[in-house]
This record gives sequence, structure tokens and C-alpha cells, in this order.
Amino acid sequence: MDEILVFLKDHPMWLSGFACGEGCFTGYLSLDLKSLWGLQPGLDFNITQNTEDILVLKAINLFFNKTGGVYSKPNNVSVVAFINVKVLKEVIIPFYIKYPLLGSKSYEFERWVKLVDIYYNKKHIGKKTFDKNYILEFSYICKNLNSKRLNVNKQKRMDIIIDWLVKLKNFPTMEDKLNLIKLIKMNNGEITPT
Repeated sequence: MDEILVFLKDHPMWLSGFACGEGCFTGYLSLDLKSLWGLQPGLDFNITQNTEDILVLKAINLFFNKTGGVYSKPNNVSVVAFINVKVLKEVIIPFYIKYPLLGSKSYEFERWVKLVDIYYNKKHIGKKTFDKNYILEFSYICKNLNSKRLNVNKQKRMDIIIDWLVKLKNFPTMEDKLNLIKLIKMNNGEITPT
């Protein structure tokens, strides 16, 4: 693993190329009855590999000062994931600005940076009804993020959330939040709110 880490430090642009093929910039909304808008945004940047290459993922985590985690998943797959919003804003984004991604992944990165900005600056938790626009913007971007990997359930779920947010005239009541959960259950299967 030490040799891999030395290689990454000597050739940081390689990590950009690797992320173009194996990386994923994601954003999502979890249902959260306790949150003001009934939705909790989440973000991550991850790179997936066959578990045989877990040392590469561990070296990438070391390269980024152990700010992520390396996890083994079913089907002989492992992932290095970075989820802390401060790390995303202050470590991951500056790296990929300095060593730009090429191709369509660069467009995904640009969209994802907007999500990180909303979340990092806590724009989505404002106490004014106008602040609904930020959670709505987050929703639109999430819906279109990684759209090449068509996920019909994700698209339906995001359409339901966006429609629900657009129709809200004020902050959602508990009944409104529970109705959103029902709508998603009816259209996508079981959802457990946090």
C-alpha cells in the first residue's frame, strides 16, 4: 500500500482519471420527520472497486488524510467513501478543482459542488418560507445527478418530493410530512423515516 500512496502523491492527476471511471458524486434526500422541511439532505463522494483491489481504496483514503472510510460490501465489492460535508467542501472539491475531471464526470462534479454549497452553508435549514427554494434546488439537482445511470425509482421518488415541495404553501406540518411518506410508499415501496 505504501507504494500506491507514493504513486498517488507523485501523480495526483491519475486520481482524477481514476475517479472519472470509478468515482461517483452523489446527493440524496432522506425522509426526516424531525427536520423543518421533512427532508434531510445527504452527500458523498465514493470510489468503488473489486475487493481484490481494496489496497488501492485504502491508499486513496490515506492520500486524503484518512478523511473517509473504506468498506467491504456484498458481491466482492469495496468502496472508499467521503461523507463529511466539511471534508467534501475543504478537501475533495479543492482537489478536483486543482486536478480537473474530464468528460461527463466533470459535469456531474459541477452539479454536485452546488449541492455541497447548499448543505455546507446550511441554506436548506433556514427559518423562512423562502428557504424552501434551497431544498427545492437541492431536489432538482439530485434528480438530475448521475442521470446516465437511469434509476426509475429514484426519478419517481424525486418527482414526488419536488411536486410535494412545490405545493407547500408554508412549512410542512407533521401531517404533511406523513402524507409525503405515504405517497412515496405507494409509488416506490417501503420507506422508513428517520
